[in-house]
Amino acid sequence: MWYTNDQSRRCVPEQVMPTSTHTSQPSDDDPQQPADSQVNHATANTEAGSHPRWYRDLWLLLPMVGIGSMLTGLSIARYAGYNAGMFDLGNMAQAIWSATQGQPLMVTSYDVGARSRLSIHVELIYFLIAPGYALWPDPRLLVIIQAVLFTLGALPVYWITVRRSGSLLAARTLALVYLLYPTAQTSVLFDFHGDTLAMPLILFTLDALDRRAWRMYTLFVILTLSCKVYAALAVAAIGLIVILWEKQRRVGVITLAAAAIYGAVAFLGIRAWFAPEVGGVATTSAGYVAHYFGAFDDIRATGAARFIHGLVVFAPPLLLVWRGWRWLWPGLLIGGAVLLSTGPGPSFDFRYHHYALVVPFLMMAAIDGTTRMRSAWQQARHIGVSQPARRRQRSDWPQWFIQLQFTLVVVLLVSVALVNTPLNPLFWQAPPGWGLDPSSYGITGRDRMRDQFLAEEVPAAVALAASTFAATHLTSRETLYLVRYPRDRERALFQQHIHQVEAVLADALFDFRTVDGNTFQGGVPYEQQEIATALRDPDMGLVTARDGLLLFRRGASASDTLAQQAEMVVYETQPAPLATFGETMTLRDSELVPLGNRRFRATFVWALQPAASTAESQGQGFIAVSRLERVEHARIVHLPTFALQPTPTWGDAAVREVFELEVPADVPPGDYRWLVGWYDLNHSEAYLTDERSRIGNEFDVGTIPIDSNR
Repeated sequence: MWYTNDQSRRCVPEQVMPTSTHTSQPSDDDPQQPADSQVNHATANTEAGSHPRWYRDLWLLLPMVGIGSMLTGLSIARYAGYNAGMFDLGNMAQAIWSATQGQPLMVTSYDVGARSRLSIHVELIYFLIAPGYALWPDPRLLVIIQAVLFTLGALPVYWITVRRSGSLLAARTLALVYLLYPTAQTSVLFDFHGDTLAMPLILFTLDALDRRAWRMYTLFVILTLSCKVYAALAVAAIGLIVILWEKQRRVGVITLAAAAIYGAVAFLGIRAWFAPEVGGVATTSAGYVAHYFGAFDDIRATGAARFIHGLVVFAPPLLLVWRGWRWLWPGLLIGGAVLLSTGPGPSFDFRYHHYALVVPFLMMAAIDGTTRMRSAWQQARHIGVSQPARRRQRSDWPQWFIQLQFTLVVVLLVSVALVNTPLNPLFWQAPPGWGLDPSSYGITGRDRMRDQFLAEEVPAAVALAASTFAATHLTSRETLYLVRYPRDRERALFQQHIHQVEAVLADALFDFRTVDGNTFQGGVPYEQQEIATALRDPDMGLVTARDGLLLFRRGASASDTLAQQAEMVVYETQPAPLATFGETMTLRDSELVPLGNRRFRATFVWALQPAASTAESQGQGFIAVSRLERVEHARIVHLPTFALQPTPTWGDAAVREVFELEVPADVPPGDYRWLVGWYDLNHSEAYLTDERSRIGNEFDVGTIPIDSNR
């Protein structure tokens, strides 16, 4: 049975209510202190609405600063290293930018073109972020806000724990559990999402509830509901708990009703009002549900994986949370829905943001469980309950203390083992996709060159199709398609979108890849077919190329276009090769012709060697890349033989490629050796064009002069 103490207005279990009220301040919790020096949560503060003096507690502040800074820095590094894609940081940035232009969170959708985020997840909170984004229209602002807000969520965990348990040790420990919680950290590190913002806001809501600060409670309920349409489920659960166990029936009924009404209006009304005229994925209510729960055959195939991800989400605090089941069930309900989801991703993966709404309820269940165990221990110590001799020997280390510290250790170990942060040894070893690897948080010289390229070469505001990771840096525009969409298996979308844009930014040395055993996704061939489409489009001209970055512009004049051609060659008498590249390629002829103003025309004639001319040995094929010695980040991709006539199409024929290039203006005048090499596209590191993927040795084509003219 629960009742409300009039002095503190805290709800406590009657059967374990201690009688000691010797102090009005929370204790530092030495477990070996006698019971009468401890304090129960009903007298932890002399004023019902007060907060503990958290600003003096370095055991709280130092972890907040350290972990908050780590998550903020990693989020920024992921963006700066061109590893945060349009799905989802870029979409959110474009939507919030549109709000600064007076538009209703508009994004460019691959299926219907322009559409509002209000027709999808109804993230009204983005309008509150828009004024700040107008001052600094940069996606880094979004990830900073998200990481800082998450870090501040440790405060309500601390406040509620002190109030309910009277224990500073428990408050510090559970605040650290929150900061280290694996799926909470991965939610913060995975782009930017409304439900990740809702995670700490729910905790502030629960703190206001705990203090009976109804104005703040109302404010945070509204903010939570504004984060995402299905945040209404979390608020409804809070309302039900308030009715059943917090004995605030009127508040609970209002909360439950507000969540139900807003959820219905948002899901059935707002989404329909802003739905695009011509369909699209998840436009209708039925389509929305089907998008996330429409492929139940996948559940059988991924059952074991779902179970493991569920353990990662729910198991770490299990010793504490089961005792706080009143707060646990909403988390189980929401998390269970995610585990059954068949949405893209897959959405049940703990590393995504979908479990963010589970975390506040896990923390409240842990607080409740700890409070119950500690109160029972206080009661037993105070009234001198006899214990078996074996337990009496361990009474100086009470069960609540042991289980609290064990939970912290488990959370820390799971976080260290599974989350991609500096706490994980893989962060420093940097295998593909981890830590300081260029496809994770590593920032390379090419990334810094790419910043300059985007700022100087890509026109502002025009309708654009861009490579997915570059697109995230170009979101301040109304129309922004991707060169390639991850789920576009038929590779047909770009052929539709290219006619709707004024420029295309592609990456012929696509430098993001994920490795799974002996296979990899991404890498250099990722946009190969789309580059070929752009090269063949008569309305598009390649106007700029640097280190694999390619800018095409609609209606470019012949003088501005860098011509690219490839043709088959039949020799009556095979000439002696100028060079061989392992057992794969031979160079039959080459020529470099200056065109003036740092422009050159290069001609090469290539032929596969017999051992490499079969489809079995070709795989994805090969790529030729030239470079000027001593010049960084200005590699020259041989586009004709990469995209127009890729090596798997050669057979026994020779291929002549002719292409034009322009040496970047920041290359100092002088004479430079031109070196060319061939690289295996089946190698995940081909984008680096180093010894790991190189076939044989580079060939010295000759020396070219670079003057100061442009």
